[in-house]
Amino acid sequence: MSDKLRIISSKILDLLWFLNEVRCEAEVEKRKNTLEYYLPKIKDEHEKAETLLEIGKLECISGKSVEATSRFYECLRLFRKTGDRLGVGKTLYNIALLHAERDKVEKAEETLKECMQFAEECESSWLKACCYELLSKILIKKGKNDEAVENALKAFELFSLVGDAEGMSKSLQIACIALLKKGEINRAIELMENIREVWREEDSCNFLLTTLQLSALLLSIGRIGDAEEIISELNDSCKNKRLIAFKKLIEALILSACGRKKEAVLVAEEGKKMLEKLYPKKDVRYQIAGEVVNAVKLLRI
Repeated sequence: MSDKLRIISSKILDLLWFLNEVRCEAEVEKRKNTLEYYLPKIKDEHEKAETLLEIGKLECISGKSVEATSRFYECLRLFRKTGDRLGVGKTLYNIALLHAERDKVEKAEETLKECMQFAEECESSWLKACCYELLSKILIKKGKNDEAVENALKAFELFSLVGDAEGMSKSLQIACIALLKKGEINRAIELMENIREVWREEDSCNFLLTTLQLSALLLSIGRIGDAEEIISELNDSCKNKRLIAFKKLIEALILSACGRKKEAVLVAEEGKKMLEKLYPKKDVRYQIAGEVVNAVKLLRI
């Protein structure tokens, strides 16, 4: 397998890490619009706070960080007024997450410490798990990968106790990222295999996502046969167009690595056409499709 194909596989893996890619943008916008429609009609302040929190989370997914921040601080005011300590903690977590995503690491850490205090006070294992998960992300940003793995696995244990499959999967993914940064590839592969099993019966789209992540990692280290084997397990139950497009790109890389150039080019071009409809041409997710097409076309047998 050529170095070029390995490099592209690594780039694809970087684009596939985060589970919110599975969320359909149209569904997110529809849900947000529905909540905003009913918001003025809500008289109960606690219910209004819960609704604002949900809207803020949806705005984060849509990249509207300024709007989300405003929602979260209004949530804090209402939760404090109604005496909901757990609600305050949940809101602080989302504020800390927003700071982390905007690379405001110190603010994220400060807010997260306050959030953990509420988690302890309310004896909420779920909120503690969220705090450990976010702390592991922050530690990766600071280059403290050993501590990141440790905290991600703490989060996994707590999410397991409360039965949160998505939390379990996300925390293991963060541990994988930290392990890869440490160069511990075999441990990362083992964890990714565990993530797939979490989703196998739970959710077809997240199973597809984690399968793509694992196959991209295997390709990046030249394990073509293993990547081909796990991607062959997939069926057509997930209809998410983003993931289907990336599946085609990875399949094209596998075909190319196996010397099946004509098939590889056709599949890569199919993936590129799908991503062209989903992202603007300057978006890195569309650009990677062009890299795949060019790479498989230039393959020499």
